[in-house]
Amino acid sequence: MIDENLPTFYLRPSSDNIKHNASVLLSQYGSEAAPAYALRHPDPASPGSKNRYAVALYDSYHPDILYGEVLLIPEWTQPSLSQEEIRRNGGVPPPPQPILPSSFVIQLYNPDQQIVVQQGVSKWSATPQWVFEMPQQSFRQPSVSSIDRTQSDPTASETTPKLRFKWKKEGKLSKDYVCSLSGKNTNPDGSKRKNREPDITISMFKHLREITMYEPNLMRLDIEDPKGLEVVMLLSAIVIREVYNGNMRETFNVSEVPRRSSGEAAPRKNSYERTRRQRPDVLPSQAAPQPSQPRPLLQVQAVNPRPPPTDPRSQWEIDAETARLKNEVEREERERRHAEHAERKRIKKMLEEEERRAQLKQIEIDKETERLRRQFEREKRQERKNNKSPMPARPTANLRPNLPVINYPQGPIQRPHSANPYRPAGPYLQGPANNASSSVFFGGGSSTNHRPPTGGKVNSKPNFFGLLGHSDHSGQRLNKKQSAVF
Repeated sequence: MIDENLPTFYLRPSSDNIKHNASVLLSQYGSEAAPAYALRHPDPASPGSKNRYAVALYDSYHPDILYGEVLLIPEWTQPSLSQEEIRRNGGVPPPPQPILPSSFVIQLYNPDQQIVVQQGVSKWSATPQWVFEMPQQSFRQPSVSSIDRTQSDPTASETTPKLRFKWKKEGKLSKDYVCSLSGKNTNPDGSKRKNREPDITISMFKHLREITMYEPNLMRLDIEDPKGLEVVMLLSAIVIREVYNGNMRETFNVSEVPRRSSGEAAPRKNSYERTRRQRPDVLPSQAAPQPSQPRPLLQVQAVNPRPPPTDPRSQWEIDAETARLKNEVEREERERRHAEHAERKRIKKMLEEEERRAQLKQIEIDKETERLRRQFEREKRQERKNNKSPMPARPTANLRPNLPVINYPQGPIQRPHSANPYRPAGPYLQGPANNASSSVFFGGGSSTNHRPPTGGKVNSKPNFFGLLGHSDHSGQRLNKKQSAVF
């Protein structure tokens, strides 16, 4: 503080704890600093505040009263056409960078006027300076004439005399600025000679935080709108501090689009694999039917809150985002093809492994089958070999153990016959009167009804089976056992 009696404005953070707002406090004659103005900036998160700078000065006690504002849209560098830089930047040109503007406009209200502040360089010290002009007459003269009412305001007239002011840096390494009134030429003809008044100091900007008005020199100014001059000095000092002494990217709210080249892309979950994991293993026919939802009668399209691009930076952001999304889609497509190729390769390898196992199992089965066949052939040959030995004699006695065996004497048995045997009356089954018919099967041959003489020979016939030959000796003939039943 130079002097506590001089009016001094302090730039402090806002009392409402909003980061992008600030308060301007006024102190004079050693009094406590009190709010005088409210400094507001647009919300950095708002899409309308991108790639531009804006500040407005409001009344501290009446927030609806606006004294002045500044809107600054920077110029941008031209995109580079170097293929090397485009390749390093992921296939898109490098982003355009903001160019520090050489001038800005302060818009005042009631009365409305625009004050243009031009940036320049001092010829003697080569320090930056900012020059602006204020009209000496800002209000219309009261008049009842309708012709005077149709005339333009004095601020817009080229014939209105103006005062020239400039902000100048005190030194190259200093952060203090001084606003002074340029001296007037004393030559009657207006030529630029050494007959010029010295500069008059109007205000001082200390450490980019305090603005002190040099009130004794303000009284020497021939100007109708001292309040407008105060607003212009405050806004110009704030713009010099934030734009020309601050970080340009933060000042103009330039957003950095996150971009990654294809080589530096971080591993990301593939949408194809994520879709496969999220996809339920249920067939469409097995899925439960969804209840029918009523279709909306009107389709309302979402409105994009972002305004259309009005500067090269916004257009570049759109192009960069489009290129990034395109590269992302291409990378995901490559990853999906790679995943499909790996999956096909894995399935093919699994099928080959299963086929190899099946072949090995078939080989083992063939070996076991051959071994069993050889073993069976050996057993069969051994059995045939054992069957070639002589078989034991078959027993002839005791064929029917449950029936008693009766031994009959050798020779034919004489059977009694009745005196009058029954003879059928028909022409069939008639034989000799002296011979009786006997069964070949049960009797083993034909016999006479009378017993042959003992001394005579009996002609023997072969038996039923024909196993025994003829024998002339009746004593050595094998007699067939007669059945006890028949």
